Amino acid sequence: RPATSSPMASRIGLVAVVLASPAYGLIHNPAPSSLRSSVSGLSRCVSRQEVLKLIPSALGVSAAVASFPPSAFASGGATAGRTTSIPTAKKRYFGRITADVKQFNAMGDAIKAGDLSGAAVTDFWATAGDDFKTAGYLLAVAFKIDGRIPPDKIQQKRDHDALMIALGKLQKATSKRDAPGSQSAFADVREKLDVYLKGVELPESSDKMYQ
Repeated sequence: RPATSSPMASRIGLVAVVLASPAYGLIHNPAPSSLRSSVSGLSRCVSRQEVLKLIPSALGVSAAVASFPPSAFASGGATAGRTTSIPTAKKRYFGRITADVKQFNAMGDAIKAGDLSGAAVTDFWATAGDDFKTAGYLLAVAFKIDGRIPPDKIQQKRDHDALMIALGKLQKATSKRDAPGSQSAFADVREKLDVYLKGVELPESSDKMYQ
């Protein structure tokens, strides 16, 4: 049976075609000659007032479509995010997180030696410390099984939150030049970091790739 278009679809098409006609003055750049000739007869049959009445309906449909979440147009359902967002996040952030963990280990060596004012400690807080907050967060929230899940319900994001709290305590200890407190705080951060790394499918901080 031949396909038929809905009344709304017909209206949208009518508005799009007629607006292309310079006769209505609604589009400043003239349409191509082929399109102008095809609508010349139509523009004579439809008044400007009728076109203006149809515009809100057409724009309303466009706005409604634009408001749909991206998942509404994705194929594969809830698993689609796992096959696209996670690989992309790994490509973007694995290198940065790996470099951050290397600096973390270097800071650990300095803390163990009691050197809390050396470059290894200050450099970590100036670079890797901040990067753990940004790249670490973005990598964590990519591990969602459904785009509708809020970040706070993603386990990797919760692990990242715990890591950030522990890092904050370590930063306070190192800034006070508290050697025993820094060593204790560093051990706590390492524990939280290993949990986070496992969650985002990276090796633990003691792995040789971070040496």
